[in-house]
Amino acid sequence: MTQQKPLFISHGSPMMAVEKSQTSRFLQQLGQAIPTPSAIVVFSAHFDVKHDVIITAGQQPETIHDFYHFPDELYQIRYPAPGAPKLAQRIATLFADSNINAKLDSQQGWDHGVWIPLRLMYPQANIPIVQISINTRIGAAQNYRYGQLLAQLKNDNILIIGSGGISHNLAEVFKRTKTVNGVDMMNQFRHWVEDKLVNNDIESLLNYQQLAPHAKFNHPTPEHFLPLMSVLGASDNTRANKIHHDVEYELLALDAYSFS
Repeated sequence: MTQQKPLFISHGSPMMAVEKSQTSRFLQQLGQAIPTPSAIVVFSAHFDVKHDVIITAGQQPETIHDFYHFPDELYQIRYPAPGAPKLAQRIATLFADSNINAKLDSQQGWDHGVWIPLRLMYPQANIPIVQISINTRIGAAQNYRYGQLLAQLKNDNILIIGSGGISHNLAEVFKRTKTVNGVDMMNQFRHWVEDKLVNNDIESLLNYQQLAPHAKFNHPTPEHFLPLMSVLGASDNTRANKIHHDVEYELLALDAYSFS
Protein backbone atom coordinates (compact mmCIF):
# COMPACT_ATOMS: atom_id res chain seq x y z
CA MET A 1 0.00 0.00 0.00
CA THR A 2 1.35 3.43 -0.95
CA GLN A 3 2.06 5.82 1.90
CA GLN A 4 0.98 9.38 1.19
CA LYS A 5 2.86 12.43 2.43
CA PRO A 6 0.53 14.99 4.03
CA LEU A 7 0.45 18.39 2.35
CA PHE A 8 -0.20 21.97 3.33
CA ILE A 9 -1.38 24.15 0.44
CA SER A 10 -2.00 27.89 0.39
CA HIS A 11 -5.06 28.15 -1.83
CA GLY A 12 -4.95 31.92 -2.52
CA SER A 13 -7.66 33.93 -4.22
CA PRO A 14 -10.65 32.18 -5.87
CA MET A 15 -9.37 33.71 -9.12
CA MET A 16 -6.79 30.92 -9.14
CA ALA A 17 -9.55 28.77 -10.58
CA VAL A 18 -9.58 30.74 -13.84
CA GLU A 19 -6.26 32.60 -13.98
CA LYS A 20 -2.85 31.13 -14.73
CA SER A 21 -0.26 31.84 -12.07
CA GLN A 22 2.89 30.39 -10.60
CA THR A 23 0.82 28.69 -7.91
CA SER A 24 -1.85 27.31 -10.24
CA ARG A 25 0.89 25.76 -12.40
CA PHE A 26 2.54 24.34 -9.28
CA LEU A 27 -0.71 22.68 -8.20
CA GLN A 28 -1.27 21.20 -11.65
CA GLN A 29 2.23 19.73 -11.59
CA LEU A 30 1.89 18.55 -8.00
CA GLY A 31 -1.10 16.37 -8.83
CA GLN A 32 0.98 14.65 -11.49
CA ALA A 33 4.13 14.35 -9.38
CA ILE A 34 2.81 12.53 -6.31
CA PRO A 35 1.30 9.02 -6.19
CA THR A 36 -2.40 9.02 -6.99
CA PRO A 37 -4.29 8.65 -3.71
CA SER A 38 -7.25 6.36 -3.17
CA ALA A 39 -8.99 9.15 -1.23
CA ILE A 40 -8.30 12.68 0.02
CA VAL A 41 -9.03 14.16 3.45
CA VAL A 42 -9.06 17.96 3.64
CA PHE A 43 -8.94 20.46 6.49
CA SER A 44 -10.03 23.77 4.91
CA ALA A 45 -9.93 27.30 6.29
CA HIS A 46 -13.49 27.76 5.05
CA PHE A 47 -15.10 25.00 7.09
CA ASP A 48 -14.92 26.52 10.56
CA VAL A 49 -17.48 25.25 13.08
CA LYS A 50 -18.09 26.26 16.69
CA HIS A 51 -18.73 23.00 18.48
CA ASP A 52 -18.59 19.40 17.33
CA VAL A 53 -16.30 18.22 14.57
CA ILE A 54 -18.25 17.94 11.31
CA ILE A 55 -17.26 15.37 8.70
CA THR A 56 -18.68 15.34 5.18
CA ALA A 57 -20.43 12.06 4.45
CA GLY A 58 -22.45 12.61 1.29
CA GLN A 59 -22.14 10.42 -1.79
CA GLN A 60 -21.97 13.36 -4.21
CA PRO A 61 -21.47 16.70 -2.40
CA GLU A 62 -22.25 19.96 -4.17
CA THR A 63 -19.70 22.62 -5.11
CA ILE A 64 -20.02 25.63 -2.79
CA HIS A 65 -19.26 29.11 -4.14
CA ASP A 66 -18.55 30.70 -0.78
CA PHE A 67 -17.19 34.03 -2.02
CA TYR A 68 -18.64 37.29 -3.28
CA HIS A 69 -18.13 39.89 -6.02
CA PHE A 70 -16.10 37.72 -8.36
CA PRO A 71 -16.63 37.19 -12.12
CA ASP A 72 -19.66 35.14 -13.14
CA GLU A 73 -17.51 32.39 -14.65
CA LEU A 74 -16.32 31.39 -11.19
CA TYR A 75 -19.88 30.66 -10.07
CA GLN A 76 -20.43 28.34 -13.02
CA ILE A 77 -17.61 25.99 -12.04
CA ARG A 78 -18.52 22.62 -10.58
CA TYR A 79 -16.16 20.07 -9.08
CA PRO A 80 -18.17 16.83 -9.00
CA ALA A 81 -15.73 14.71 -7.01
CA PRO A 82 -17.48 11.96 -5.04
CA GLY A 83 -17.64 11.74 -1.30
CA ALA A 84 -16.44 8.76 0.73
CA PRO A 85 -19.11 7.84 3.31
CA LYS A 86 -17.31 4.73 4.59
CA LEU A 87 -14.08 6.68 5.13
CA ALA A 88 -16.09 9.42 6.83
CA GLN A 89 -17.51 6.85 9.26
CA ARG A 90 -14.03 5.49 9.93
CA ILE A 91 -12.80 9.00 10.73
CA ALA A 92 -15.77 9.68 12.99
CA THR A 93 -14.89 6.51 14.91
CA LEU A 94 -11.29 7.69 15.36
CA PHE A 95 -12.59 10.90 16.91
CA ALA A 96 -15.13 9.08 19.07
CA ASP A 97 -12.44 6.71 20.36
CA SER A 98 -10.65 9.82 21.68
CA ASN A 99 -13.83 11.21 23.26
CA ILE A 100 -14.25 13.93 20.64
CA ASN A 101 -17.78 14.34 19.37
CA ALA A 102 -17.84 14.13 15.57
CA LYS A 103 -20.96 14.33 13.42
CA LEU A 104 -21.45 13.08 9.88
CA ASP A 105 -23.05 15.57 7.50
CA SER A 106 -24.45 14.18 4.26
CA GLN A 107 -25.45 17.66 2.98
CA GLN A 108 -22.21 19.63 3.37
CA GLY A 109 -20.52 20.41 0.03
CA TRP A 110 -16.98 21.26 -1.06
CA ASP A 111 -15.99 24.82 -0.14
CA HIS A 112 -13.53 26.71 -2.31
CA GLY A 113 -10.61 25.77 -0.06
CA VAL A 114 -11.25 22.24 -1.29
CA TRP A 115 -12.34 22.48 -4.90
CA ILE A 116 -10.04 25.22 -6.15
CA PRO A 117 -6.74 23.43 -5.37
CA LEU A 118 -8.10 19.95 -6.06
CA ARG A 119 -9.56 20.98 -9.40
CA LEU A 120 -6.04 22.01 -10.41
CA MET A 121 -4.41 18.90 -8.97
CA TYR A 122 -7.03 16.38 -10.09
CA PRO A 123 -9.15 17.91 -12.87
CA GLN A 124 -10.94 14.63 -13.57
CA ALA A 125 -12.65 14.93 -10.16
CA ASN A 126 -12.53 11.16 -9.73
CA ILE A 127 -10.87 10.83 -6.31
CA PRO A 128 -13.23 10.54 -3.30
CA ILE A 129 -12.97 13.32 -0.72
CA VAL A 130 -13.80 13.74 2.95
CA GLN A 131 -13.68 17.20 4.49
CA ILE A 132 -13.19 17.77 8.23
CA SER A 133 -14.02 21.00 10.00
CA ILE A 134 -11.57 23.18 11.87
CA ASN A 135 -12.46 25.21 14.96
CA THR A 136 -10.98 28.67 15.48
CA ARG A 137 -12.31 28.85 19.04
CA ILE A 138 -10.28 26.03 20.58
CA GLY A 139 -6.72 27.03 19.67
CA ALA A 140 -3.88 25.57 17.65
CA ALA A 141 -3.13 22.62 19.93
CA GLN A 142 -6.59 21.06 19.64
CA ASN A 143 -6.66 21.48 15.85
CA TYR A 144 -3.24 19.80 15.85
CA ARG A 145 -4.81 16.99 17.86
CA TYR A 146 -7.48 16.54 15.20
CA GLY A 147 -4.73 15.83 12.71
CA GLN A 148 -2.90 13.44 15.03
CA LEU A 149 -5.98 11.23 15.18
CA LEU A 150 -5.80 10.75 11.41
CA ALA A 151 -2.07 10.08 11.03
CA GLN A 152 -2.66 6.37 10.40
CA LEU A 153 -4.71 7.11 7.27
CA LYS A 154 -1.68 8.13 5.24
CA ASN A 155 -0.47 4.52 5.39
CA ASP A 156 -3.59 3.50 3.45
CA ASN A 157 -2.87 5.67 0.41
CA ILE A 158 -5.08 8.48 1.77
CA LEU A 159 -3.76 11.98 1.10
CA ILE A 160 -4.29 14.43 3.98
CA ILE A 161 -4.29 18.10 2.95
CA GLY A 162 -4.46 21.31 4.95
CA SER A 163 -5.80 24.11 2.74
CA GLY A 164 -5.27 27.63 4.06
CA GLY A 165 -2.62 30.32 3.75
CA ILE A 166 0.78 30.97 5.27
CA SER A 167 -0.32 34.59 5.60
CA HIS A 168 -3.84 35.94 5.16
CA ASN A 169 -4.53 39.59 5.89
CA LEU A 170 -7.16 40.50 3.31
CA ALA A 171 -8.05 43.73 5.09
CA GLU A 172 -4.50 44.96 4.61
CA VAL A 173 -4.48 43.85 0.97
CA PHE A 174 -7.49 46.04 0.20
CA LYS A 175 -6.57 49.02 2.39
CA ARG A 176 -6.18 52.25 0.46
CA THR A 177 -3.17 53.25 2.57
CA LYS A 178 -1.02 50.22 3.28
CA THR A 179 1.08 49.64 6.39
CA VAL A 180 4.50 51.02 5.48
CA ASN A 181 6.51 47.92 6.42
CA GLY A 182 3.75 45.38 5.73
CA VAL A 183 5.71 43.36 3.17
CA ASP A 184 8.63 43.04 5.57
CA MET A 185 6.25 41.98 8.34
CA MET A 186 4.83 39.29 6.08
CA ASN A 187 8.29 38.04 5.15
CA GLN A 188 9.45 37.91 8.75
CA PHE A 189 6.44 35.79 9.65
CA ARG A 190 6.79 33.53 6.59
CA HIS A 191 10.47 32.88 7.29
CA TRP A 192 9.75 32.16 10.96
CA VAL A 193 7.11 29.59 10.00
CA GLU A 194 9.47 27.97 7.50
CA ASP A 195 12.26 27.73 10.07
CA LYS A 196 10.00 26.10 12.65
CA LEU A 197 8.51 23.67 10.14
CA VAL A 198 11.75 22.44 8.60
CA ASN A 199 13.29 22.08 12.07
CA ASN A 200 10.21 20.28 13.41
CA ASP A 201 9.70 22.82 16.20
CA ILE A 202 6.11 21.86 16.90
CA GLU A 203 5.94 23.57 20.28
CA SER A 204 6.77 26.97 18.78
CA LEU A 205 4.27 26.50 15.96
CA LEU A 206 1.50 25.63 18.40
CA ASN A 207 2.28 28.89 20.17
CA TYR A 208 2.71 30.95 17.01
CA GLN A 209 0.35 33.69 18.19
CA GLN A 210 2.69 34.47 21.08
CA LEU A 211 6.06 33.67 19.47
CA ALA A 212 5.94 34.43 15.75
CA PRO A 213 6.87 37.93 14.56
CA HIS A 214 3.80 39.92 13.47
CA ALA A 215 1.46 36.96 13.92
CA LYS A 216 -1.62 39.15 14.35
CA PHE A 217 -0.76 41.23 11.29
CA ASN A 218 -0.44 38.14 9.10
CA HIS A 219 -3.43 36.33 10.60
CA PRO A 220 -5.92 38.77 12.13
CA THR A 221 -8.11 35.67 12.49
CA PRO A 222 -6.64 32.16 12.65
CA GLU A 223 -8.75 30.15 10.20
CA HIS A 224 -6.17 30.11 7.39
CA PHE A 225 -3.34 29.00 9.70
CA LEU A 226 -5.13 26.23 11.59
CA PRO A 227 -5.26 23.77 8.65
CA LEU A 228 -1.44 23.84 8.84
CA MET A 229 -1.70 22.78 12.49
CA SER A 230 -4.04 19.92 11.61
CA VAL A 231 -1.85 18.58 8.83
CA LEU A 232 1.20 19.00 11.06
CA GLY A 233 -0.51 16.70 13.54
CA ALA A 234 -1.26 14.20 10.79
CA SER A 235 2.40 14.23 9.74
CA ASP A 236 3.29 12.15 12.80
CA ASN A 237 6.32 14.26 13.75
CA THR A 238 8.00 14.08 10.36
CA ARG A 239 9.96 17.06 9.10
CA ALA A 240 8.43 19.48 6.63
CA ASN A 241 9.84 20.15 3.18
CA LYS A 242 9.02 23.44 1.49
CA ILE A 243 7.86 22.57 -2.02
CA HIS A 244 6.56 25.92 -3.28
CA HIS A 245 6.76 29.65 -2.66
CA ASP A 246 4.74 32.45 -4.17
CA VAL A 247 3.26 35.75 -2.99
CA GLU A 248 -0.04 37.19 -4.17
CA TYR A 249 -0.99 40.87 -3.86
CA GLU A 250 2.38 41.48 -2.15
CA LEU A 251 1.08 40.22 1.22
CA LEU A 252 -0.47 36.77 0.78
CA ALA A 253 2.26 34.14 1.09
CA LEU A 254 1.30 31.01 -0.87
CA ASP A 255 3.94 28.62 0.42
CA ALA A 256 3.27 24.88 0.30
CA TYR A 257 4.81 22.07 2.35
CA SER A 258 5.10 18.30 2.17
CA PHE A 259 5.70 16.21 5.29
CA SER A 260 7.90 13.17 4.93
